[in-house]
Amino acid sequence: MLVGFADMFLPSVIGSGIESEITRFVVGALSLTQLVYMSEIGILILRSNIPVSFLDLFVIFVQRTVITLPIIVLIAHWLVF
Repeated sequence: MLVGFADMFLPSVIGSGIESEITRFVVGALSLTQLVYMSEIGILILRSNIPVSFLDLFVIFVQRTVITLPIIVLIAHWLVF
């Protein structure tokens, strides 16, 4: 349970020194999407009957990051201007 709380608040602690609002937004939004994956979807995949390994979950995690990051950056730039 302590690791879960640390995982939720770690981006805000690390990002507190970042001065750029866009960078803080991107770090926060990306952390939120990854937290949702790890806490909800990853557990559902593991508990299902789908044959999946830890490596498969890691590949899905990286793919979600690669897909989500450009979208978050576009939204961040759209909100600033």
